[in-house]
Amino acid sequence: MKKIIAITAVAMAATMTAVVGFRLSTDALSIIVGAILGMIAILPTIALAAFLLKKNQEAAAQHQQQGFQQPPVVVVSGGMMPPNYFQSQQQPAQSQPGILPPPSHSTPRKFHLMGYEDTEHLEISDEEWAAAG
Repeated sequence: MKKIIAITAVAMAATMTAVVGFRLSTDALSIIVGAILGMIAILPTIALAAFLLKKNQEAAAQHQQQGFQQPPVVVVSGGMMPPNYFQSQQQPAQSQPGILPPPSHSTPRKFHLMGYEDTEHLEISDEEWAAAG
């Protein structure tokens, strides 16, 4: 029964295509054939994109299975080093390695606000920065 329905559907489609094909002009037929061939031509691109997307998702899933790792923290200083930075320091056993001592407050720090280069030169001291913020 399914074979008869499939054969009938193919025969009806072929008959409709023949009837429409004989009634349409050559310009209309060339547009239809071009659209069909264009859709066929894009299939390899779609298959490649699907393959790459699946590969990317598999790599992301493997990365998530490995566990979340904290990214490194990079602190950029304004160029001021504490005066005792290069001196050898005895750290207590319970402190974490790699932590710098707090900066000395002997010289006031100056902040340069970005975005004011063209209009004016603006320097702000620690006290003004704390009061503004």
